[in-house]
Amino acid sequence: MRKNTLSRKVEVSVNALVFVIIALVALISLVYLANANRNATKGYALKNLEVERSQLLTENEVWDMEIARVQALANIQNDPKVKTMVKTDTPLFIRGDTAIASK
Repeated sequence: MRKNTLSRKVEVSVNALVFVIIALVALISLVYLANANRNATKGYALKNLEVERSQLLTENEVWDMEIARVQALANIQNDPKVKTMVKTDTPLFIRGDTAIASK
């Protein structure tokens, strides 16, 4: 009778141990899956931010070129030599295939 009770306790303990091991494996798997998902989400957000940064840098370069162009035109128009120039009534245009210098 005692033997039967002891074997039953061992059997229940083994079953409980198997259940606890399965539960721990499931819990560890869920934690790993949640961590992998969080890392993938951060990677996706980081990639989007890098693309946005690249676009903003390109836009900044375009604006810098536009500022340089406007400033160059303003500098030419405000130059004292340009201000003293007189507009001609009859402009003379030279064709590209004619010689400019005389012999």
